[in-house]
Amino acid sequence: MRRALSTVLSTALLSGGAMAISASPAAAGIVCNDSPIYTISDKHTVWKPTNVHSDWARPGVTISYAKNKTGTWSATGTAQLGTEAGIIFAKASTSFSVSVGKTWSKSDTWTYSATVKKKPGKSKGRLMMSHEAKGFSVTKYRLVANGRQQCVKSKIWKKTGIVAPAKRNNNVWGIQYG
Repeated sequence: MRRALSTVLSTALLSGGAMAISASPAAAGIVCNDSPIYTISDKHTVWKPTNVHSDWARPGVTISYAKNKTGTWSATGTAQLGTEAGIIFAKASTSFSVSVGKTWSKSDTWTYSATVKKKPGKSKGRLMMSHEAKGFSVTKYRLVANGRQQCVKSKIWKKTGIVAPAKRNNNVWGIQYG
């Protein structure tokens, strides 16, 4: 066997030719799944003002608000997500156990009343409906080979400050002062 290998090497060297040596797939390296992995972190609930509100009133006035209107609110910080927004909202929905999305809209008759209180530095108040939203950060990873026949997560990017409305109709009313 040594003699045969020696003859092949000598022939290749003398003829100036090249010799290809192939390695087994296991020796060449591990192949990792290249599907993106998204993780949701910095999770918190926030209440974001909607487009449903009364007119302004002075302190001491009781405001009654009864109106058939469509309440709406759109997610913030999503422009940076681009085409991946849908996938990220699905992952965030699972993480929060509450369905979230890019927008929320609800048509209803809103009926509430409250009294505007006197506040230092404020001259007016109005009833304001706020809608439940979920704030979070998302990190995108891919699996890459680490040179020791293992796949490890490699961070591609992290986006912070994303706030998405809950799809459910969960609202709070309060007085907004101005």
